[in-house]
Amino acid sequence: MEVPQYKFFTPTRLIFSAGCAEEVGNWVKLLEGKRVLIVTDEGIVQAGLVDSIVKNIEKAGLEATLYSGVQENPTVQNVHEGRDLIAANEIDALVALGGGSPMDAAKAMAVLSVHEGGITEYELGFKPFKNKGPSVIAMPTTAGTGSEATMGAVITDPESHRKIDVVSPLMAPTVSLVDPQLTVSLPPNITAATGMDALTHAIEGYTATLASPLTDALHEKSIRLLGKYLLTAFETGGDMEARSNVMMASMITGVGFPNSGLGSVHGLSMPLGGHFDIPHGVANAILLPHVMQYNLEACESKFRNITQFLGEKGKDPQGAVDAIFKMRASLGIPNLSSFDMKDDSIPMLARDALGRNTNCATNPREMKESDAEAVYRVALQEH
Repeated sequence: MEVPQYKFFTPTRLIFSAGCAEEVGNWVKLLEGKRVLIVTDEGIVQAGLVDSIVKNIEKAGLEATLYSGVQENPTVQNVHEGRDLIAANEIDALVALGGGSPMDAAKAMAVLSVHEGGITEYELGFKPFKNKGPSVIAMPTTAGTGSEATMGAVITDPESHRKIDVVSPLMAPTVSLVDPQLTVSLPPNITAATGMDALTHAIEGYTATLASPLTDALHEKSIRLLGKYLLTAFETGGDMEARSNVMMASMITGVGFPNSGLGSVHGLSMPLGGHFDIPHGVANAILLPHVMQYNLEACESKFRNITQFLGEKGKDPQGAVDAIFKMRASLGIPNLSSFDMKDDSIPMLARDALGRNTNCATNPREMKESDAEAVYRVALQEH
């Protein structure tokens, strides 16, 4: 019998507890930071979450500079503006406060600040990073992306209408303060979209070609938690048990999927964000059951398990797909047809989805451009 070989790596110190956000100033001091750049977006500012973080940092005797310009899909310009602020203010620590967008932007800003050139030059390590930038402390305010536990960032290039992956161990947050209390004020639609993003990570990570017994265990736990608690978090935002378990599930997948790989949901959703600016979690939620249907014949055994993980009766692999359709409807996820996208865009989207740097490479069933087009069409025809 040939003994299987697996690799597993996770780079970030993860602190998970209600109230741990209040320790941010102490953590910056422990990391020997003095001048802090807080990276966030205007929604977080308007929600009032930034004020307490600034006060906490200043109470610790540190200087705080605010960058709140991160877009919903973080852009090359966001990264370059942050890099310039780091240089101008002699920043030696970053606090990323928000969803995946501020966290991804902060990771990219920090590492780019000690390298030459623009962020697009470093796509997928084609030009590798060599130096560690200022420490990044990640503080997620959504439960979905898992960016607090990953060593990569997804950045939108408006010129090419592409989303690029920038990945390096040098980009990983030094510490992540994962505080479920920060998610209590999330609107239901954001809770739904980010939660479905986490569920997509878990299901794709569980079925991806690089999955291992360790990543399977992580993703099983995440699927079970989201199946049990996501709808409650959506319907009753103040339910701390639900909020905590959804956030735990998101963090777990952030540890798991960088090791297992993802699949064609992420492969096909990337162009939807690049060309139509559809939020990442929404795009994943739209495509997830359709790609699962496509993958069903390639991993029936794991789909039987997913059916059970989601709390459905029986062991029918189709039950997993049906459960996602039902969950998506309960969460009010919009259809693809509600966005400004027409059928004639599909060939272009399929080419982009299967181009360089595609998550389709680790999908459990091979996907060609014609297959990608078919999945997009089925999704677009939903009403």
